[in-house]
Amino acid sequence: MIVGIYTNDFALLNKITNKINDSKIKLRHIENLPIKAKDIDVLITKKRIRQCKIPQIQPGNLDILELRIRCEIYDCKNIIIGIDPGGMTGLSVIGANRILFMDNYKSIEDLANIVKSMNGEIGISSIKIGLGSPPERTRIIDSLREFSGIIQLVDEHNSGSGSHTKAATRIALREGEINEDKTYDPKPGEVAWIQKQSRRKSKGLVTIDKELAHKILIGQITMRDAIKQYTKKMKL
Repeated sequence: MIVGIYTNDFALLNKITNKINDSKIKLRHIENLPIKAKDIDVLITKKRIRQCKIPQIQPGNLDILELRIRCEIYDCKNIIIGIDPGGMTGLSVIGANRILFMDNYKSIEDLANIVKSMNGEIGISSIKIGLGSPPERTRIIDSLREFSGIIQLVDEHNSGSGSHTKAATRIALREGEINEDKTYDPKPGEVAWIQKQSRRKSKGLVTIDKELAHKILIGQITMRDAIKQYTKKMKL
């Protein structure tokens, strides 16, 4: 696919060039208009050009520029997002019967910002979130409150192994249950598991209490902060 860049802003040109990692996307700097539609598949411009038959992109968040290019190429107006919660959260975007984008996020805030950019620049039909890792899942749902009407929860069991992005892809392709914004009530086994993980994370130094474990599971606190709080409390 050939993507033309029509701009005299060389700082922007450099940023765009650095963001394109897909070898299938061939960039071409366009200095003068008009150009023949058969020579360019997509045109990137700072401002929309009237009476131009070539699909155009006015980039916003450059981190999703490759996704926007693919959406224009495959004429995809609404996308499905799959999210695999965890310490490293996987994200996959499906549209036009293709995988259009995949990435991993350590920060839930970064993940939420990317999702918001995708909705603002492209449009999202549904967001499917795996049921695994309840603490991270809860924080992700909370960070995407504005999308509560299109969030679906997906059972990840028997989905196989692999990378976080592959798991996110499987989640995106599965049927989900509509999230009715129910209050999550951790089960005793989940609380016990978090307590066990706190001992492992602290290298055997402490096992946090049930109250802190419960707060972790409902996304009110991180494991790291819970261990710090419990350690401080034990020293009093």
